[in-house]
Amino acid sequence: MFDINLRQSYYSRAVVEDMLDRCTVLKLNDEELPVVAGLLQLAGDGVPLLRRLMDRHRLHLIALTRGPRGSLLCAPDGISEEPGGPPVHVVDTVGAGDAFTAAIVMGVLRGHPLRQMHEHAERLARYVCTQAGATPAVPSDLVA
Repeated sequence: MFDINLRQSYYSRAVVEDMLDRCTVLKLNDEELPVVAGLLQLAGDGVPLLRRLMDRHRLHLIALTRGPRGSLLCAPDGISEEPGGPPVHVVDTVGAGDAFTAAIVMGVLRGHPLRQMHEHAERLARYVCTQAGATPAVPSDLVA
């Protein structure tokens, strides 16, 4: 799992390519996708761009988070898109991406179907946004 987390200037094309070649699952957000595409000189956007990235680096899954606009999972055999659901009272977004990533990792390890893993990741990330702090206690119905 590679949760890319591009920050300031602490990355390079060489490092990003090396990490992509070492992982099978990539998680990135909608602000990071165009930066990665530019670094790797990949044209396009949306699912076609994710497919090119997946093929180029032999990835099994790409998770693209889009904040309140939901998320997208792209696998060789399918796509799962979550539009974001009804608004929640956001208290703190810190930790939501990590919670989403953790749910994806657990879903992959347990062999869950794409849609099931995606729905759980979205529910967990949305819950974390309603809580203060990056690692709130998680209710039993959200533990996978």
